[in-house]
Amino acid sequence: MGGFVMNKEDILKKAQNKRHHKLDEMEVDILLRSNHVGLIVGLVLCLIIMGIKVYIHQPYQDIYSVFCSILCGQYLYKGFRLKDKSMKFIGTVWGFTSLVLAIGYFI
Repeated sequence: MGGFVMNKEDILKKAQNKRHHKLDEMEVDILLRSNHVGLIVGLVLCLIIMGIKVYIHQPYQDIYSVFCSILCGQYLYKGFRLKDKSMKFIGTVWGFTSLVLAIGYFI
């Protein structure tokens, strides 16, 4: 049996020395998936509200503007943290779209 075997004290010491602010792979995966699920739920809710507003002949750009601004924030954050120009560009496009929709709503 070739491998490294740790005793209980080593495992306990390693667990106690773990940085509490640092996420492990499972926690990072859960965090990313929860963000994705939250975004999908927000999109569905925005689409429902937009559908209702269109049905009762009210402007809907405000709802769409809010959703676009959320996407803008996500892409810009990813772009600056990962130093990815394409993410920054997509975030800027979402921000511009959000701004245009907000202006269109208020005019």
